[in-house]
Amino acid sequence: MQTVLITGITGLVGKHLMYRVLQSADFKVIGQYHTPRDLTEFETLHVEMRQADICNPKEIQGLSASCDIIVHCAARVIDYGSKKDFYLAHYAATRWLLEDALKNHAKHFIYISSFGIATYIDRSQGLPNEETPLIKSGVYYDDAKIDTEEYLKSFCVRHRIKYTIIRPAAVIGPESVWVKEPLKRASSCMGVKLIDQGKWDACLIDADNLADGIFRTLTYPIAENQAYYFMDEYGVTWKEYLTDLLSIKGLHTKGNISKKTALLIAHFMEFAFPLVGLKPILGIKAVMATGSDRRVSVDKARKELEWQSTVSYADAMNKISNSLRNQSSD
Repeated sequence: MQTVLITGITGLVGKHLMYRVLQSADFKVIGQYHTPRDLTEFETLHVEMRQADICNPKEIQGLSASCDIIVHCAARVIDYGSKKDFYLAHYAATRWLLEDALKNHAKHFIYISSFGIATYIDRSQGLPNEETPLIKSGVYYDDAKIDTEEYLKSFCVRHRIKYTIIRPAAVIGPESVWVKEPLKRASSCMGVKLIDQGKWDACLIDADNLADGIFRTLTYPIAENQAYYFMDEYGVTWKEYLTDLLSIKGLHTKGNISKKTALLIAHFMEFAFPLVGLKPILGIKAVMATGSDRRVSVDKARKELEWQSTVSYADAMNKISNSLRNQSSD
């Protein structure tokens, strides 16, 4: 039996992965979490929980003890912040975790990167794949992920640790930021406006479908020292997704703005709002995510890992709807 450490196990991706891994008798799960919380759900499943701040190198020391595989899901998931914030949470934290994994003789390090790093690739010649060079954009979140991927590969090759890089699309499911943030914004005075009529593919992936894809990188030897994009290829536009999501709460989108205008607003908000202690209502990364063609090829995952999208778009939205209704009745 192999022991898998899942960082960020209480988050959307980490928790779904935990349940997928526990379906197999071949693995034991250890989970990392940050802030104090009720751990009954995890303890009932006999998951050993280790509290640590991944942005604190002292707390990371010994985190991967007795672990064969590390799946690093923990990250800064909000789309705004300083360069220091993102490089600490992504680059530095991953570096410290890699060093701890080396000391504790871990065999395989799986890094959950981001689909967003492919946003700025030219698609005029076709959809990018894992061999397409990445382009830095100046968006701190994405640039930090690109630099972290490069450091990870170099470190693992140098120290003979197997690695796998996962690049998921916009992950949807109960507690997803792609669920909570649009609903929060729709309830505000600003509302949710479509960018360029919401015409672009939303590039979604259901959390259970992603968890299955990640699990396969634990069990398929071909995944060693490889990168994979994961997207469900639902073909659903942002207009369709946001309309479906908001309708669950009886809400609607409020008009349309161009991508150019949205970027101007986002640049101003990211500069001015933090100066007065406010969170930007609209971020540059969010504009690029909803106002760009971000499609990529997922042929590699489908062929090499035999991965399929078993949860349909309708089923994914039903899970979200049921969760929201249950929360309302609590």
